[in-house]
Amino acid sequence: MNVILNLMFYRILLRIFVLFSIIFVFLCFVKLSFADGEFKTKYKVDYQIDQSGTAKVAQQIMLKNNTPNYYADKFELKIGSVKITNIKAFDELGPLETEVKSENNVTTISVNFNQRVIGQGKILNWTLTYESVDLAVKSGQIWEITIPKVANNSDIEDYQVKIATPVSFGKISFSVPEPISSMREGLNNVFIFEKEQLFQSGISMSFGEKQVFQFTLNYYLENNNLTSRKAQITLPPDNNYQKIVIEKIEPKPFDISSDYDGNFIGYYKLAPKQQINIIASGFVEVFSKPFRNIDNNFSEEDKKRYIQPQKYWETDSAVIKDKASQLNSPKKIYDFVVNYLSYNEDKLEKEQIPRLGALSVFNTPKDAVCMEFTDLFIALSRAAGIPAREVIGYAYSQNSRLRPLSLSAQGDLLHSWPQYWDDKLGWVQIDPTWASTSGGLDYFNKLDFNHVTLAQRGQSSTFPLPAGSFKKVAESNKKDVLISFAENLPQATFIPELALEIPDKIYAGIPMTVNVKLNNTGTTSIIGAEVNLESQNLNFQSLDNTNIAILPPLAQRKFRFKAQSKNFLNVAKDTVILSFADTQVSKPVVIVPFYFILFSVNFLISLAITAVIIILGLIIFYKMRNKKNTFLKSER
Repeated sequence: MNVILNLMFYRILLRIFVLFSIIFVFLCFVKLSFADGEFKTKYKVDYQIDQSGTAKVAQQIMLKNNTPNYYADKFELKIGSVKITNIKAFDELGPLETEVKSENNVTTISVNFNQRVIGQGKILNWTLTYESVDLAVKSGQIWEITIPKVANNSDIEDYQVKIATPVSFGKISFSVPEPISSMREGLNNVFIFEKEQLFQSGISMSFGEKQVFQFTLNYYLENNNLTSRKAQITLPPDNNYQKIVIEKIEPKPFDISSDYDGNFIGYYKLAPKQQINIIASGFVEVFSKPFRNIDNNFSEEDKKRYIQPQKYWETDSAVIKDKASQLNSPKKIYDFVVNYLSYNEDKLEKEQIPRLGALSVFNTPKDAVCMEFTDLFIALSRAAGIPAREVIGYAYSQNSRLRPLSLSAQGDLLHSWPQYWDDKLGWVQIDPTWASTSGGLDYFNKLDFNHVTLAQRGQSSTFPLPAGSFKKVAESNKKDVLISFAENLPQATFIPELALEIPDKIYAGIPMTVNVKLNNTGTTSIIGAEVNLESQNLNFQSLDNTNIAILPPLAQRKFRFKAQSKNFLNVAKDTVILSFADTQVSKPVVIVPFYFILFSVNFLISLAITAVIIILGLIIFYKMRNKKNTFLKSER
């Protein structure tokens, strides 16, 4: 009888200890078939990370028996990785026997206790140590530490985490959640976290200031028409999270503009039946939080554009409206999308992944990939009156299961995530997909350094197309988006060329038009600059908007000003100065009263020509009249 009872207890206890497992790469949740509170645990977990990124983990575990009937003699830990080494366990009596199995990217560690935890109030203190290379990863210039959240369970009385990182990792850029304390210990920085923080979210830490990527993008344009046409490509834009440096575009476009969504659009003229291959190369500097606000003149009319329904963003649907009315903030919408949708890894096996749209995935929430997470967030936000739009780009991922890329631009596997508008910060980027697939890591209060924007879409849910979408039909599987880490951002230059078109002589009292031309010949954008004309004796009125939010590299702009003298009678020599982005050009002019036009050579020549034309006209008129009179007399 005792043997049978012990066997039953043993099976129950196996399930208890599975509950206490901490998964570093994904979380396991166990459904309990027994009452809570039979065993209590306390954890002190120490992560000592060396300069190579290897983490030495020491888990000090206290197990307390709260019952007189049950006992524990075994512990089982599951870790979502096979990169676990140097596994050891011990208690006060010495080493503990461990068994290790690895399959399907999961390592299972079974620990046999030297002594049974028998009797109410009985406590066993023991320690498990191992090494892992999955917790800390260096991506380019950034060190990242990722520990998913702990399953919230009332049997866990306390859970403390201590993370020690080398000072050589650099300054901490962000931590979610914020550590309750931090300190310097020798050559390490130490961070302390408590139980409630770990239940709410995992730990996500980054060290470094910014990430730098190098990119090479290939585009193919073709004109099958019998007439010439204009074609365009989409280049990576500057935004609040990234700074673009374009080193080369071959062949060069005849112009680059910034569209309403802030995309850089390169324009080409294609002759009939012409085909061209374009290569754009450069660098992008990425920040985890907005480091500027490019759209600081965003008006209420602008906001209305970004709450309209679009294909895949069905804000006029009754169910979308109803759910949006319950979620009145970006954070609530983000939390709902993260918890409501389930990522469908099976869809990644398909050559083409169909885009369902917000309404369809709302009705089938277990069939989502990154497009659906993005579309549902945008639709709910817009229905709640919150401006939102889509970003398509490259996202670096160390683990495609935790951070999947699932947007196929034919041969290139990209990622999509949403932006919402904040009146103080501008466009804020978030990633509900990776929040869901990474076990609850926070991608709302920070993004990371690994998201590179290739296109932004708000005016339309389908255009413009991102890089990777401009291919020959026969080369649909060719990889055209090549992005890799770079050590440093090369020296960025903005070199505006200014041209001022104004006559040498200006007649006071006669309004005239002055033309201004700008050309950014540098490698980076000119942001937030204004075109300005000034002189001592002339007033200038702009006929175009001269406040330029952004002037991309290779972009050209033309502006018109109306000029008029401040005094109608003075004769003066003056200098007209054109300024833009700390660059100036000037031109000397002479201002004369309007009546001087009567004595000008051009005026006299014009007057003489006019007189000759009038005289010739009168001569012809009189000759024609005389001929007519002669003809009438002969008829009589």
